[in-house]
Amino acid sequence: MFRIASRASANTLALAVALALAFLVAARAQTPSNGPAALTLTDVLAGMDQAASRFSSLAADLEYTKVTVIVDDHSTEYGRIYFEKPKGQPRVMLAFLDPAEKYVLFADGKVSIYRPKIAEIEEYSLAKNQRLLEQFLLLGFGTSGGDLQKNYQVSLQGQETLEGEPAVLLELAPKNADISTKLQRIELWLSPKTWQPLQQKFYEPSKDYLIARYRNSQYNGKIAANHFKLPVRGSVRTVRPQSGN
Repeated sequence: MFRIASRASANTLALAVALALAFLVAARAQTPSNGPAALTLTDVLAGMDQAASRFSSLAADLEYTKVTVIVDDHSTEYGRIYFEKPKGQPRVMLAFLDPAEKYVLFADGKVSIYRPKIAEIEEYSLAKNQRLLEQFLLLGFGTSGGDLQKNYQVSLQGQETLEGEPAVLLELAPKNADISTKLQRIELWLSPKTWQPLQQKFYEPSKDYLIARYRNSQYNGKIAANHFKLPVRGSVRTVRPQSGN
């Protein structure tokens, strides 16, 4: 699959950015919820509709892992995510601190990747692919049930516990044929308290997969402006692979 640090072609950039940030391996709990009545898909989608109308921002701990099945390789990164959804385009900062410091900023129609260790910033234009960013990297955050059904075949897989937290599991199959050639299906764990994601799992046709786990999530609070700025230190080199510079 694509990697964000590669010199990927412009045609595959959006999926590279949205999917190849190395996602968390997290065990899927198989214990059903012992809550009251079982939820229906209609209940879940209605809950997402209500949550979407209130959603404005997210700050959370994140753990991302990319899993390459054939060689049993797990590549994990840990950090924080800051997401703000104003009336215009959303702003997102992924601030990775372990195992290497790296900042990935989505803002103003482009993605900027800053690696302090090598004093370099890579810039890519999202151009017309902004919508793909919202469908993948931000899938479920502030997403209404109606919008989810427009883009995916949605099925309810049941209620589980995820690290002790109750969760509702949805399975999503992309309706867009071009997308389905790169992304087979998605599993989305939602909190029945907030109707926001606890975990996302992206399956590729190759059987490789990506998992994103969100913890200590805070919603709809004010996020300081500096969280949406690259913390550039000293002199850095900026490269733009799409333009050949």
